[in-house]
Order: sequence, then structure tokens, then C-alpha cells
Amino acid sequence: MQSYIFTYHKTGTVLFERILQRLATATQKSFAIRYGRFDQPDPAIDITLFAHSLIRFDPFRYDMRAIRVVRDPRDIWVSGFLYHRRCEEGWCVNTDFSEAWPIGYPRVDFSVIHKRERWKRDYLRSLAGKSYQQNLLDRDTASGLAFELANYTGQTLDAMIAWEHQGPALLQLKMEDFVTDFDGTLRRAYRHLGLEGPACEALIAQCAADDVARMSDTVITANHHIHSRKLSKWRDFLTAEQVQTFEDRYGGLITGLGYQRSGAISDAAAAA
Repeated sequence: MQSYIFTYHKTGTVLFERILQRLATATQKSFAIRYGRFDQPDPAIDITLFAHSLIRFDPFRYDMRAIRVVRDPRDIWVSGFLYHRRCEEGWCVNTDFSEAWPIGYPRVDFSVIHKRERWKRDYLRSLAGKSYQQNLLDRDTASGLAFELANYTGQTLDAMIAWEHQGPALLQLKMEDFVTDFDGTLRRAYRHLGLEGPACEALIAQCAADDVARMSDTVITANHHIHSRKLSKWRDFLTAEQVQTFEDRYGGLITGLGYQRSGAISDAAAAA
């Protein structure tokens, strides 16, 4: 039985890569991470991590178990903005704006390589001769967030909206659950993928170093994928106007993933 794990940018891809590598080693199975869009899975790979959840096949047609990892869309926006201002990913710091065919990585990210050449040319022109990262650094926070949402984060959220695969073989996990109960959430993931008993507990113990709550400040500072120990930042980072505009556009996604819109959060807090 194969295992498919679906993540999105800023929903724990790096964390799950380490988690799954340990699982593959312990169970003597093959593991691969796939970036971009795929028309079908590779039957030779036992455990596949689809880093952008861009698939054009029905996973439930296969004998498999799947995990989809999600996160509050408002935090995906904020986290993407903060990460892209300091990361070293090739597409983000790219300054080669050649429109020569075919336009691939690192001129564009893997997540959009499948798009038409015209779209990719328009994207390169929109950068106005500066890397994606420099476009963020040259803007103030408000306009930088707007740029991020119009580009990478917008593509990520569109992919989340397009997801339509549901079934008993799919376990959906929230990144926030790893903060509140890292071991328990990881146990749910491993058990869903077929690992039980002492072997499961041994792997959970090995993964303790990946728990942000257990990391030292030095380790967190050195990790480009972690901005701070606090996972959810949107309430402190976004203005009321930014939240309202975002929720007007993505409210269905927020509630569909099991999160509350800010108004509902405020009402619940007032009633408590």
C-alpha cells in the first residue's frame, strides 16, 4: 500500500519531509518528495510527499493512505511574506528574467512551471527587473503583504480551494495541532500510515527535535523556515482592514478548513 502526503507552501513541508524520511528508513520503504504538478503517482515509490498538492489524478483510485496538512490561510499569508523576505530559494532570489523558452526553475518556482509560457513571461515582467525577494524588501509591510498575496500566497490559496479529494483513506491534519500536541498529532499521522506499537513510539521519540516547543532559541534563529516559536501570527500582524479584506475573499476557505472568521472568534471570546 502506498502513502501519499499532501502539503502546501508554509504548511509543514520541511517538517513532514523529515518525519517521512524517518518512517521510510524504519520500515525499509522508498520515499520521494515531489514539487510542482503531477498527472499520476509513481508506483515505484512507497511514500510520496507532494509539496504543493498539485495533482491531476484521483488518489482514491489507488491502494493508498493519504494525509493532507493544512494551516489557517491567514497565517499562510503572513508566514509566506516573512519567509520570502529572508529565504534563499532559487526562484525567490532569481535575477535572470530571460523570456527564452522554456521558462523553468529558478526563473519561476516549481509550483507554476505547468502554467503557460505567456503567464510566466507576464510574471517575469511584473517583477520589474528585481527578484521576488527584493520586491518584498523594497516595499513597506502593507504593500509587501499585498504583493505576496497577489503572487505566491495567492497561488497557494488557489490550490487549496481547488482541492476536492475526500474519503476515509484521507486524514486531514492542521499545523496548529502539532503546536498544541506534537506527539499526539504525529502518532495519529504514523498510525494512519500503518505504523503501530513500539515502532511508532520509537519514531515519535526520534522526532522530538522537530517540535518547535522543544527547540532552543539558537536552533530557531538558525532555521529560515521558522520565524518565531509562535506559529499563529496573523492576529498580531494584520490590521483589521487587512483581515476583513482577506476574509471577504477567502472566508469560504477559512471555514471550510475548520477555522473561524475573526468575527466569530471575537463573538466566542466575548461570550466566554
